[in-house]
Amino acid sequence: MKLFILIPSLEKGGIERSMSRLSRGLLSEGWDVSIISEKPSDESISYFDERVELLSLGSSFIDQNSNILFSIFKNIIYYFKIRKYIKKHSPDVLLAVKNIPVSIVLKISLKNKFKLIIREAVDPKYSSITQRTLFSRFFVNNLKKFLYPKADNIIAISEGVKQSLVKNFRLDSLKIQTIYNPSADEKILSLAKEEVGLDLISDRPLIVSIGRLTKQKDHITLLKAFNEIHSNIDCNLYIIGEGSERRNLEQFIKDNNIGDKVKLLGYQNNPWKFLSKSNLFVLPSIWEGFGNVIVESMLIGIPVVSSDCPSGPREILNNGQSGKLFQVGDYKHLAKIIEDTILSDNSELINHAKLRSKDFTIEKITQEYQKVLTY
Repeated sequence: MKLFILIPSLEKGGIERSMSRLSRGLLSEGWDVSIISEKPSDESISYFDERVELLSLGSSFIDQNSNILFSIFKNIIYYFKIRKYIKKHSPDVLLAVKNIPVSIVLKISLKNKFKLIIREAVDPKYSSITQRTLFSRFFVNNLKKFLYPKADNIIAISEGVKQSLVKNFRLDSLKIQTIYNPSADEKILSLAKEEVGLDLISDRPLIVSIGRLTKQKDHITLLKAFNEIHSNIDCNLYIIGEGSERRNLEQFIKDNNIGDKVKLLGYQNNPWKFLSKSNLFVLPSIWEGFGNVIVESMLIGIPVVSSDCPSGPREILNNGQSGKLFQVGDYKHLAKIIEDTILSDNSELINHAKLRSKDFTIEKITQEYQKVLTY
């Protein structure tokens, strides 16, 4: 069967990584997979299996950084581009990871010539925050309320996202399946064995956090927690990722004289080699749809501390059995958990986490997707 997956770009983000893993699993089951993106990227080619057709149709989407009318205009152009491509290549299934409204309009206009599955990764309450104006939030949310019921099926990447969809969009819960991301990719175990630069090697315990430097990821809470404990425990903190909050984080590091112990490493092609050398992974986010890097840490065998944010971490960590949780923004509680974890024997926690990571393998998640795609 022929599957088209619509994604925002061909860059190396969490969505792209998840879809590259899923496409690999579906290829092994005999699917013909094409990835259709908004933005091209030369860096993506090694990310996807060579059997996957990669196609960029140019800019689209309701962009939070654009005027809403301009965004609508871009979507109209994108609609006609993808409509032409779909009519020519006739997919059996369209999996919309992004640009869901356009996908549903395509479904309606082409009179059900393909099955449409939409995948929602973020609690609607938080996804609307990314819209710059109240009007754009109102417009996008009401558009989704009208269009989402017209999809054949909906996949939510966590139970929290599913419940929010039911509540906010009044959707039938039976139409929504919770399928986690295929984050437990065995390939990262070999990548984790790569060496890091000598200048980054230390005898001190190491805390690692991975994620875009944005307000959503809330690295400032992690820095505040580290500032509470670094005089008690001689440890290092490496933050991997790039984004708009870099300057604010750098200023905090400078103001508190912790630059000798804290490094902002920017974007890294292989973050797992740093993760595997750490004593602890911390995810301090205000919200998540899932939390791929939590699962990756569990697979590698690194203890996890995460904010108890909507929607994925508590589910992934089995209500705290496979990792530790703290309240969003509570840096003092986080500081205590970090200190306790570094000073403790975490072998039982790690064993629980490794066992739990088996629920997120590519093979298991592929089978769950197949049930929805072929239903």
